[in-house]
Amino acid sequence: MNINQNYYERFSRTSLLIGKENLEKLFTARVFIAGLGGVGSYAFEALVRAGVGTVHIIDFDTVEISNCNRQLLALGSTIGIPKVDVAEKRAKDINPDGMINKNKIRITPDNVHGLIPHDIDFAVDAIDDVDAKTSLITTLLGRHIPFISCMGAANACNPESLRVSDISKTQYCPLARTMRKRLKNIGIAGGFMCVYFHEERTGSTTNVSTNNTRGSLSYMPGIMGLAAAGYAINFLIGR
Repeated sequence: MNINQNYYERFSRTSLLIGKENLEKLFTARVFIAGLGGVGSYAFEALVRAGVGTVHIIDFDTVEISNCNRQLLALGSTIGIPKVDVAEKRAKDINPDGMINKNKIRITPDNVHGLIPHDIDFAVDAIDDVDAKTSLITTLLGRHIPFISCMGAANACNPESLRVSDISKTQYCPLARTMRKRLKNIGIAGGFMCVYFHEERTGSTTNVSTNNTRGSLSYMPGIMGLAAAGYAINFLIGR
């Protein structure tokens, strides 16, 4: 891809802050995002609006009406549409010069190795299935791909409790606790960054068949996703 004048005009405010050279680094950057739910959708949009030139997105799901309280892609007009399709259309409306590579598939321990592009500069893990998340993290570590992993935003209320740290330093977050145990069992005690809420969880959990449905507030997943994108952007420009 070649940079045109529209790109510089579209991201002129970004260039004022980080400089033209760093803006061009974002244009040539390739980022992989796993999951486009409440957290991943906000991370995706922040990366697109920062001028990242190539974004690989993967999500198996379609927009549901219950997503409207927290997911950026969820609107009355997008219900029933695959999230990757909604994300691609939205991104092209923001930055026509960007490239979106989409994949509508569920990440599993069996297929994760073939789903991660080999030429990416950074990855954002925004999935919550524990088995898939474990496999995704171990694969990224094994390939030495820089990444940040997003922990749980459900049942959290306090935006000021957001923290970014090594997974080994996390406290209170139930998903982070589970991931620490899973990874410890396979010999991984830390060594990668994650974003999480440092607060004890409140609220109820209702078992629905084999899944757990947890409460969420509109702002918490977005805050987490934006923080993950911020970490990624600063990494890409060397800050």
